[in-house]
Amino acid sequence: MGVLRKQLQRLLAAPFIVDSVETLRDPHPRAEALAPMVSRIHAYYPWIPDNPVLLVRAQAVAGAGAGTMLLLGKGTRVASAVMAAQAVPSLLAASQGKIADSAGRDSAVKDIGLLGALVLTATEPRRRPPKVVHDARHAVHDARKSASRAGKSANRKARGATARLSPGGR
Repeated sequence: MGVLRKQLQRLLAAPFIVDSVETLRDPHPRAEALAPMVSRIHAYYPWIPDNPVLLVRAQAVAGAGAGTMLLLGKGTRVASAVMAAQAVPSLLAASQGKIADSAGRDSAVKDIGLLGALVLTATEPRRRPPKVVHDARHAVHDARKSASRAGKSANRKARGATARLSPGGR
């Protein structure tokens, strides 16, 4: 992974960590915004708690943990997928509310942009090793194969030579 990509992942993780910590400190404003959605979801899935504060805190813990994983560069795909999944309910709640002022609209556009960046990070293909590494691995494999063949050939010739010698000697 390139240095630039690593730094960009860290920059992507920062707003999620900050937002999650702020939400853990004061979950009530977000819980009030999500309360109607939580009650509708609870009607269809009774195993989900009907306590929006609890769900908001769980969402914040998931965001902080995944953001930290992305910040450290550990499990970046899983961390990006978790952060994208935990961002969806907030985006849905914001889209159902009336975004009349430009600040709310700007915030929603930024959140959608961050969601897109997370999806890109989560679905990024694995990087192939450089051509030098690939060629070196194949050279090592070929050298081992040649050494094995040479050893087998030497053993056959040694057995043939000992068979030709008489057991009585000179």
